[in-house]
Amino acid sequence: MKEIPVPPASVLLLVLALLVLACGGPMQFRGGPSGPERRLAEDMRRILDHPDLAPMTVGVKVVSPVTGRTLFSRHSDGLFHPASNTKMFTAVGVLRTMGADYRYLTSVYADGDAYARGDTLYTPLYLFGRGDPLLESTHLDSLAAIVAERCGARVIAGDIVVDAAYLDGIPYGEGWMWDDVQYSYSAALGALSVNGNSVMIGISPGAAVGAPVTVRVEPPTASVIFEVQALTAAAGDTSTVDPLRVERDWPSRSNTIRVTGRLRMDAEERAYYRSVEEPGLYAGNLFREKLQARGIRVTGPVRRGTTPTRARALATYRSPPVTGALARLLKDSSNLTAELLVKTMGRHETGETGTAVDGLAVLRRVLADYIGLDPSAYRFADGSGLSWYNYASPDQIVDLLTAAYHDKAIGDSFRDALPIAGVDGSLKNRMKDTVAMGNLRAKTGTLTGVSCLSGYVNTLDGEPLVFSIMMNNFVGPASTARRTQDEIGVLLAGFSRK
Repeated sequence: MKEIPVPPASVLLLVLALLVLACGGPMQFRGGPSGPERRLAEDMRRILDHPDLAPMTVGVKVVSPVTGRTLFSRHSDGLFHPASNTKMFTAVGVLRTMGADYRYLTSVYADGDAYARGDTLYTPLYLFGRGDPLLESTHLDSLAAIVAERCGARVIAGDIVVDAAYLDGIPYGEGWMWDDVQYSYSAALGALSVNGNSVMIGISPGAAVGAPVTVRVEPPTASVIFEVQALTAAAGDTSTVDPLRVERDWPSRSNTIRVTGRLRMDAEERAYYRSVEEPGLYAGNLFREKLQARGIRVTGPVRRGTTPTRARALATYRSPPVTGALARLLKDSSNLTAELLVKTMGRHETGETGTAVDGLAVLRRVLADYIGLDPSAYRFADGSGLSWYNYASPDQIVDLLTAAYHDKAIGDSFRDALPIAGVDGSLKNRMKDTVAMGNLRAKTGTLTGVSCLSGYVNTLDGEPLVFSIMMNNFVGPASTARRTQDEIGVLLAGFSRK
């Protein structure tokens, strides 16, 4: 009997590889769903077929990033308003262009021919911003401390000149709601931004019934003017005729804030966050106040201007790596951070004044290269998702998340910046005391009539899953949509193939 030769191991491996490729690529399986997968799909349909969801437009997709297998899909190719799910695309764009180690610089300059006489330094001080979205009052105080130490003067004979020309001066994104501008989530943009270009207003009861309420502002600043008409009501007063209101006079583009209504004597302090007009001037006034607190008097006003080419640096604040801004972007869903990052991308790539137009063009190129996303198949008019002109699909979001999952260069930085269910960010109070808590990482997205949740979750078996849930076109609060998303998140976290 003739012996049949056995092929060498290398040949067998080659044949196996060719068979895998013929079946659709690495780790692609064309078999039907397993029993656990069928039960998962049935549970997903049961959740999504609830009568409360009937008026909504819902798109969902769940995929294994390891096998590429789709475990569930419903209307996943449809276009939806993504709201803040847009920020995930922005984050990937930043990591792919600027890199995780990118840092922002904020500088103070003096004239090249500045001179001192006695305790006086004769020069304007130029406060130059480069779009740092995490700049805070404490950083301006650090700059003031360095200036005080270096110049040794007690008087600056000149102005505070704020230079925000590093980015363009367009304060809002395309498609933003005009009547949102007084709120901190819709704060004006600028290369010199500080404290999110907002203030916190604390309102407490006055000293007695009938007395004006007590108002404080953080950070303390003279940039904001208060008109307090609100009065203190008796403890236990349940009247709703005259509720407390805190409104900035945004139609007049003013930083005057009116406080009206009533607050009960037994009420705790209430916090309100309002945006400020002219963020560069706001930053300049805060810087001037920090200098004054260190015993340095500035004789001139705070004004807008340009830093001379021959100016010499007195102090520079260097931000932490941009991954800190990404955490603010994704965990806290900061719209200001998103837009400043987009404009910075434009500046970084073109070398010209940073604009949203250039930044979004960069983002489109990144997405085309990264996940093959056709620019005609979606639309982003801003980087935050605050715009009503944005459209994306669950398919596209899942493709982005899957690519980031496999990307060793940026994957960890991206995932680490996402909110964690029941732990932090916009998911801090969701899915608590469930198998999803501390496990599911996902980005929320909320506008009027819009609620989305997209991200990663590990099953009971430790299998990673990628998912996107997009819900549009409902009236009233987003609580029903969020309950549905949470139910799906817990279902996926509890999934097992055993």
